[in-house]
Amino acid sequence: MRAVRKSKGLTLGEVSSKSKGSISAIALGSYERGDRSLSTQKLFEISELYSVPVTDLLGAPEKGIETGRVIIDLRKLSDSKDSSSQAPLKIIQRITQMRHDWNGEVISLRSSDVQLLKIFANFSEGEAQIFLENYTLAKLK
Repeated sequence: MRAVRKSKGLTLGEVSSKSKGSISAIALGSYERGDRSLSTQKLFEISELYSVPVTDLLGAPEKGIETGRVIIDLRKLSDSKDSSSQAPLKIIQRITQMRHDWNGEVISLRSSDVQLLKIFANFSEGEAQIFLENYTLAKLK
């Protein structure tokens, strides 16, 4: 959805204006990130605004190490005997607490979370890549 908007040269605010306030910039950004459910009505409305078929808006979510968004397997991380996993585990547990995400099995880390993890776990780029490869549950594209 974001790729279509950007290909049209539109900002989130411009789409909101074009929709006459029917779709807020905040909501549209949330739809694009997959953080908010999109009703069929809104999907058709966005499709009309962009003058594209609905199917053009229904791409697979961009999640994975390449995009900086990963799904971490908390079970595997918690069970790890590797001492280097303890600092990242504490950081990810804190992120989980801050989000009030009590699932306890997996967590989706946003690109900003991944950056904080690198900083606070004192990971080099290579170490971060290895960590993510070891504890990523799924690499979705």
